[in-house]
Amino acid sequence: MPSASRLRWVTIALAAWAIVVVARLVQVQVIEHRTWEAESARQRERTVEVEEPRGDIISRDGRLLAGSVERVAVYASPRKIAREQRSPLATKLSKLVGRSREEILAELEERDGFYYVAKDLDPQVAEAVAKLRQRGVGTLRTERRVYPHGSLAGPTVGFVNGEGNGQAGLEAFYDRTLRGVPSVYRVLRDGKTSPTPLDLRLDTLGRPGQSLVLALDCRVQQVVEEELTRTMAETGAKGASAVVMDPNTGELLAIGSLPSYDPARIGLTPPEWRRNRAVEDALEPGSTFKPIVVAAAMTAGVLDPAEVVDCSGGGIQVANVFIHDHARYGLLPVREVLAKSSNTGAIRIAHRLAASQLDATIRQFGFGRPTRVELAAEARGIYRSPQHWSALSRASLALGQEISVTPLQLAQAYAAIANGGVLVRPTLVLETRDRRGRVVTPYRPEPPTRVLPTHVAYSLATLLEGAVEDGTGKAAEVPGYAVAGKTGTAQRASGGSYASGRHVAWFVGFLPMPSPSVLIVVCIDEPESSYWAAEVAAPAFGRIAARVVTLLGVPPTRGERA
Repeated sequence: MPSASRLRWVTIALAAWAIVVVARLVQVQVIEHRTWEAESARQRERTVEVEEPRGDIISRDGRLLAGSVERVAVYASPRKIAREQRSPLATKLSKLVGRSREEILAELEERDGFYYVAKDLDPQVAEAVAKLRQRGVGTLRTERRVYPHGSLAGPTVGFVNGEGNGQAGLEAFYDRTLRGVPSVYRVLRDGKTSPTPLDLRLDTLGRPGQSLVLALDCRVQQVVEEELTRTMAETGAKGASAVVMDPNTGELLAIGSLPSYDPARIGLTPPEWRRNRAVEDALEPGSTFKPIVVAAAMTAGVLDPAEVVDCSGGGIQVANVFIHDHARYGLLPVREVLAKSSNTGAIRIAHRLAASQLDATIRQFGFGRPTRVELAAEARGIYRSPQHWSALSRASLALGQEISVTPLQLAQAYAAIANGGVLVRPTLVLETRDRRGRVVTPYRPEPPTRVLPTHVAYSLATLLEGAVEDGTGKAAEVPGYAVAGKTGTAQRASGGSYASGRHVAWFVGFLPMPSPSVLIVVCIDEPESSYWAAEVAAPAFGRIAARVVTLLGVPPTRGERA
């Protein structure tokens, strides 16, 4: 009996053990199959990603602004290389990759797994490495980013780092689109971590990056940079920027930012040169903001474009502060208020508006928020809500103070005046294409938003012709074309106050009237010889505009004096 009892318990114990073993096998082989399979793969192999060809960046006129050339990288897996082979191998590799024998040998002795001996080598090196017939050494295709036009549009195009990742400009904003999907290779080894006869094996085929076709025109870009360079040299300015836009579509034909840089030599570029001033610098707009105030008053019905405004007294008293004007003008038509850039007139017009009315127009024009152009570092500008205004705020805004804007924001706002009252989104990229040149993402402009009644926009554009014909913007005239625009001279704000001797000169204009197809913003930062926009920014605008309309084949305005 005791013997039968013990046998029963032994049988029960073995059965229980068998159940546990079977349950564990089911858990490992069925339930946790994927987990253990991944662990097994991790122990016997590792993966290496190899970038596929990066997409090009091409201007609308077919110029290559950024592309790639084929290169190779030499890799080694010291685990697969016998120790007695390492010294002679280091000697051979030294001659092929341009590194010292001692450096290569030290790496072969110190490292264990896969690593790159050298990158960015001539493709002919691949054939030479193959002739070595050395197990554990091979080559992989790589690329070097090239910028055939050097510093032309450098801050807009951007650059990539040593790993091929976009770091600024379009290269950064469209990094995933340009990079595509890398191919994945596997490096195999057996369960004891000993080398197998296999070296690299393609696991997943990648996809080349897509190319960008820009709205930017290299010819226009060249003109902009040449004229900004000239203006900086003549005035001693620290920087300059410009935007050339089609006001009807928002397409950006040029974005100038000086000093510029060559993306291929970014290591030699001072950090302060790397920003794109046209989209990253938020500055007070000065008198270029006066037309925005006039637009608000006309929209609200408190200002008729044909009426006269009292600009007498040489200035105006606002909240115990006397704000000086440029002269004692007396009564001026609205056209002359803008042409002479009268502070008094602009302030009197601003004070006809309720704070909410002025605020609504400013926001509708896009100030205080990014334009959403395809550049990652775009500034939103500075603009405070009416609840934070003081008794001086409406007067300050009329003079282009208590607000900071980028040149691109100002271009977007003036485009709404030029095109009949709709806000268009500035755009740099027209479409993306695959490696065969087929369109992947076609251009789909966003529907514009109406911000001004058509008659207000047309009246205001007509008023702004006066600033060029016989006002502060006379130096912006272009023979044969009717031009509308506005000057603006602002002091540089610093630490909550204005810095003495530091100014920004603006000119914003569009042509040919009455159906503008080109809008240009010029911003000259801290000129020294003269800081008045009429003497600095307006002439630069005139030179750029005259060359651009010729390049684009814009016919002269009929019936206008040449």
